Amino acid sequence: MKRFKTVRSGYLYIFGGTALLSGISLAAVYSLAALLYSRYTAASAVYWVRSLRWLINHIGRIPLAVLMFTAVFTVIFLLRSQKISDDLKSLLQASEELSTFGSFRELKVVSGGELGQLAGHLHKINRPEKAADQGPCAYNLKNSADPVLGNEALMALTLRTRTLMRLLNEASTGKGEQIQILQVEAAKREAMGMERFMENLMVRS
Repeated sequence: MKRFKTVRSGYLYIFGGTALLSGISLAAVYSLAALLYSRYTAASAVYWVRSLRWLINHIGRIPLAVLMFTAVFTVIFLLRSQKISDDLKSLLQASEELSTFGSFRELKVVSGGELGQLAGHLHKINRPEKAADQGPCAYNLKNSADPVLGNEALMALTLRTRTLMRLLNEASTGKGEQIQILQVEAAKREAMGMERFMENLMVRS
């Protein structure tokens, strides 16, 4: 029985039910309009009678019935398919939180079948007690397989960065052309040193 509870069969059920409800609604409206229209003469000046006569004369009964059926079908289909749409949004949000934080807070899926099974699988792999409380950055640092740089390496990298920024600032504010050339050359050498420093860190990691 579970193999029939799929997303495709769900939409097929919604489509068939919507078409049936739209047909019944259209038939009821047509019967009511015909009953009311039969109580008035052809020269009646009632507003809705004149409007109905104008629609029939300018649009036609069949095109008018098709337009009414399409409008009613669209409204009912959107209302009936809202449940599946909400379930898909919940699954998308839960999977996004799971990939970012390692867990998700809440997942409610009303539909059965494939969507219900997917929600069950996500609940099985959800581990809220192992997720970091400080947000996605802390979780990524804690669970990342890449090694974290030591304090000495970070301090050296910070000092080199400050030195490079100071040289570039002096070169941009220097008055003499010769001084600017010397500052730019020094900045280039510092940048090359930083590049070698980063390569050594990558090799050691």
